[in-house]
Amino acid sequence: MSPNPRKKAVNMLLDIEKKSSYVNIEMNKLRALDDFSPIDIRFIGEIVNGVIKRKITLDYIIAKHSNVKLNKISPFILAVLRSAIYQILFMDKVPDSAAVNESVKIVKKSSVNRLSSYVNAVLRAVSQDDISSIDQTNIQGLSIYHSFPEWIVERWVNRFGFEFAQNLLFSLNQKAPLCIRRNVNMPQEDLSHLLNEYNIESSPVVISQLPDFDYCMQINVSKTMFTDTAAFKNGDFYIQDAAAALAAYLLEPQAGDKVIDMCAAPGGKSLFAAELMANSGSVVSFDIYEHKLDLISENCARHNISIVSPVLQDSSVFNPEYENSADKIICDVPCSGFGIIRKKPDIRYARTESDIAELAKLSYSILENAARYLKSGGTMVFSTCTIEQTENEDVIHKFLDKHKDFSLYPFTKSGIAYKTFYPHIDDTDGFFVCRLKKNGDNP
Repeated sequence: MSPNPRKKAVNMLLDIEKKSSYVNIEMNKLRALDDFSPIDIRFIGEIVNGVIKRKITLDYIIAKHSNVKLNKISPFILAVLRSAIYQILFMDKVPDSAAVNESVKIVKKSSVNRLSSYVNAVLRAVSQDDISSIDQTNIQGLSIYHSFPEWIVERWVNRFGFEFAQNLLFSLNQKAPLCIRRNVNMPQEDLSHLLNEYNIESSPVVISQLPDFDYCMQINVSKTMFTDTAAFKNGDFYIQDAAAALAAYLLEPQAGDKVIDMCAAPGGKSLFAAELMANSGSVVSFDIYEHKLDLISENCARHNISIVSPVLQDSSVFNPEYENSADKIICDVPCSGFGIIRKKPDIRYARTESDIAELAKLSYSILENAARYLKSGGTMVFSTCTIEQTENEDVIHKFLDKHKDFSLYPFTKSGIAYKTFYPHIDDTDGFFVCRLKKNGDNP
């Protein structure tokens, strides 16, 4: 008998909940098996990602129709209900009857088969009205409708205003477009022609304030399908969001430079810097995890880049070996990751408000060390994949208040030296990038 993809989705949801694991880790495990077809894997992935993404909404609906309190429902039954309700409300191509009947069958074949009638009753009571009737005019309603913890919603409403926060929350629940960055040696026209041969539609990413930045394109296929192409294996492009690619581009690395990438894995920014340097000079790529250094090396090998040197180094710990050694530094620091929730929906539940302040402290310590590694006259780009002011602007202002030998280094004609990208405005990941110059006036 062939394995049941719906049951697999339920089991994966149970494992994620029990182990506090991440969706992408569990999905990678699934792809490594031969148990399911690619179609089934996509189906399972949509359910698992969707349930994690919409957990608060789904639990609100379950509580609305259940005569058993949410905290009294067993983890297994809760996973079945969540996965089925997600299919009913958010997967248009799945008939409601199939979602209900197949989910009831899963329960009937389990050790708690007596609860199949309860599951059936809850699921048959669910309708689209459960979503449309949620009041979105207050913090609690936004939290339920968009499935974000109330503390995040309140934080963003206070920071951005109600309408902006509402649009931001909506955008973070949408599927992120797949973005690729072309190899510097691959002209955009040639890559477009190559993609056409694969029947892949593409569109260039345009950043209005940076008209010369023409390295990135959005495409209409899944990541797993695209990595099988010869173009990917030959290093004609790298999968990277446009905002993230800017961290290396704004560095303006030149052939012969010595660059340090403070938190490099998986190596996309190091790779782009090396390409812009025409593979001449050196890029030292720090990371705290040894197994991730191999990933950096693999990516560079595929792109025929030889000047990148992965180094096991905790960037929050100063290493005198690198003092005053770098012409350019990429300082892409650990952060809350709220800008990439479209790709990692579980981040919204994994973080707490206290994490934001702690991560800001960590990123500041890394920035301090980077300042000591940078030569006078050197350029540094500080970046994060979050939209939190505490981790972004506040860190930069604190740093500049202490380091008078550093100044903001504008990268647009209008004098902008730092920018936050938002998915609903810029059609990129949420991202912050800031360029700094070490003037050398106060050595």
